[in-house]
Amino acid sequence: MKKTITYIMFVGLILIVLGNSTSVAKNKQDIEKIIELLEANINIEISDWSVYVREKTLMIDTRKDFNKEVKKLQKIFPDFTWTITTEDKKWTATATYVDPKTNLTESLHLMSSQEQSHIVSYMIYEAKGHSWNANYSSFIEGDFQGRKKVIFRGKPSTFTCIKGTFNDNIDTVLSSKSIRLLDLFQAEEIESVKEPHFISMSARSNMFTETLTHESLNLQFALRTDGLGKKTTFVVGTPIITFEY
Repeated sequence: MKKTITYIMFVGLILIVLGNSTSVAKNKQDIEKIIELLEANINIEISDWSVYVREKTLMIDTRKDFNKEVKKLQKIFPDFTWTITTEDKKWTATATYVDPKTNLTESLHLMSSQEQSHIVSYMIYEAKGHSWNANYSSFIEGDFQGRKKVIFRGKPSTFTCIKGTFNDNIDTVLSSKSIRLLDLFQAEEIESVKEPHFISMSARSNMFTETLTHESLNLQFALRTDGLGKKTTFVVGTPIITFEY
């Protein structure tokens, strides 16, 4: 009887731990989910990453509104380098900052243009870097979330993209590696382009909430290789790839 009770308690403890692990994973940002899964299951080297946030803003109706918004952002981000371009029907403000310690690059773009009788404006914020380390993870969880709160007013769209290489020398065809990625992200293939040395795939995964279409497409990846035994490059993005591939 004691053995039975002990076994039940042990199983219950495992379920609690697993439940907590799942909860933590769900609360993490998409870029952390993707990188942690890749690094834990595949021998990879990350070369570039980006988190890109975009929102259509309705707060700008005139050139005066645009200037007011730019001045507000300049006060919030005084360390950024600003460039402002104005034309008859198009106004653009761009700001960039490169952290000298981490080499992480942040950029802001406010773009307004007159279309027919009204003004259409977009606010874009992007953080990007090379490789990946604990400093970047801390930034995404901390400063990045704070920036989003002061920059955007509604529910902006977020695009995450990671680029790198497989470091294994296993002679597997690209189709096998694409299946491996689908399994890793618990994803269902929606559409794909498959060639001997290149595969591009769009999929649906319950791991990510950001979607692009009515089909709930929320994951894309591309693989390219020079042949069996050669280096394989990959790009993974949610809901879509934003890097050139």
